[in-house]
Amino acid sequence: MGLSDSDVERQLAIYSRGRRYLQLERPCTVGDGIRAVTPSQRKKLIQFYDAEADQCKILKFVPASGAASRMFADWFAAAQNGSFGSDAMDRSFFADLNKMPFISILQKDESAHQSMKQKNVGALLGYILLANGLRFGWLPKALIPFHAYRNGEVRTALEEHLMEAAGFTAGTRRFCRLHFTVSAEHVRDVRALMKRMVPQYEKRCQVRFKVDLSVQSPATNILAVDEKNLPLRDGTGRLVFRPGGHGALIRNLQNLDADLIFVKNIDNIVPDDLQHKILPYKKMLGGLALQLRNAIFTMIRQLEKGHLTVDELEVITDFCRVELNRSFSKNFSKLSPQERRRQLFSHLNRPMRICGMVRNEGEPGGAPFWVREEDKSQTLQIVESAHVDQNRPTQKSIWSRASYFNPVDMVCCTKNHCGKKFNLADYVNSDAYLIIPKTEKGMRLKAQEMPGLWNGGMAYWNTVFVELPLIVFNPVKTVYDLLRPQHRGAGRFK
Repeated sequence: MGLSDSDVERQLAIYSRGRRYLQLERPCTVGDGIRAVTPSQRKKLIQFYDAEADQCKILKFVPASGAASRMFADWFAAAQNGSFGSDAMDRSFFADLNKMPFISILQKDESAHQSMKQKNVGALLGYILLANGLRFGWLPKALIPFHAYRNGEVRTALEEHLMEAAGFTAGTRRFCRLHFTVSAEHVRDVRALMKRMVPQYEKRCQVRFKVDLSVQSPATNILAVDEKNLPLRDGTGRLVFRPGGHGALIRNLQNLDADLIFVKNIDNIVPDDLQHKILPYKKMLGGLALQLRNAIFTMIRQLEKGHLTVDELEVITDFCRVELNRSFSKNFSKLSPQERRRQLFSHLNRPMRICGMVRNEGEPGGAPFWVREEDKSQTLQIVESAHVDQNRPTQKSIWSRASYFNPVDMVCCTKNHCGKKFNLADYVNSDAYLIIPKTEKGMRLKAQEMPGLWNGGMAYWNTVFVELPLIVFNPVKTVYDLLRPQHRGAGRFK
């Protein structure tokens, strides 16, 4: 797998050390860590993006490694039982199935059509989920049909991401770059779909697509341990390794050559009739990223020249504090000009991310917080509940007050003012790992995950949170989410 003995020893040491928690200071709110953008400001940022984007390499990065098995968990359980447990539940299943975007695919298959006529839930679910049918339980979400259109067209999540990218990354050159991370076992199926569909979408959107794939490196796998933190072995005596979580994708991100990298999850995508409402916010985030990046590069070049006046240093300090949410020590103003220049350069010269935040409507996931670091400074972080010590009442109370949520809708700038790529590993909080108890084949074990890609994986980037409307967040976590109005707006069923 490419892991050395010392790599595994470090993993074992983390298990022995145990879980580490972040120190929450307070949740981010509008005006305190989250930036609100007025309609007139949004319009200007969109205009700036449209004017400047052609001068940049733009890429859309979509983590799409996960299989859809969790999406169909309820159906797997019903398939094992042969039904949902009651006639009423079975009737509800068929009523819902007739509204699913892939119903036309089932109707075209003779065996599936017969199973529907006979109300044979077990046989039908077996066809939908398993290897002798559609294989939805094995395929990645990228290849699951998400939306049905009135003209009979059915689009997968991957196809809808192509459409979205064409709407905001093409520019006047009509050229779109996308990068999907996929599991090794799914590469062949994803490539087959792309070979068939990309030419069609190029013609439809009047663009050229360059779509690349990468897999999570096996060198990011992590050894599982038993309850005594000893290496776990399977029935044949082989060590058990598990994927290191989406934080491992920081390596994939490192290898991308782009000035602006738009990041969005595979399952957060809408049909055509909602795209026009969402795309302006993508451009707004991109315009803000370009504005801030240009200002940062100008200030870095000033600092490199040296001989700045007190007033010029104060302007840069205010920019870091107000625009980039950087905190400074109380005695910062008393430091020598040389030391202040050094610290300001360090604050500015790092990767940057502009992250959309939406109102918390009870969805599980991360939220924006001010976090107190060991040196007493405060940073903006996207925090998961597992990083919070719920046994400490004050920390639990701060966590419960979060009013915003991370929809994973962000723009990343990963190059410095000379066009050279930052070493992203330098900006990871290595203590933001997770240790998770699990059961596998009857064995109780502990699994470790690397600091999450947009959690600890980007902990020491310059971070700007921006308020977005809830309309930008339309995830599909279970198959029944496909029945939500925002995913059926394009369909034949209203």
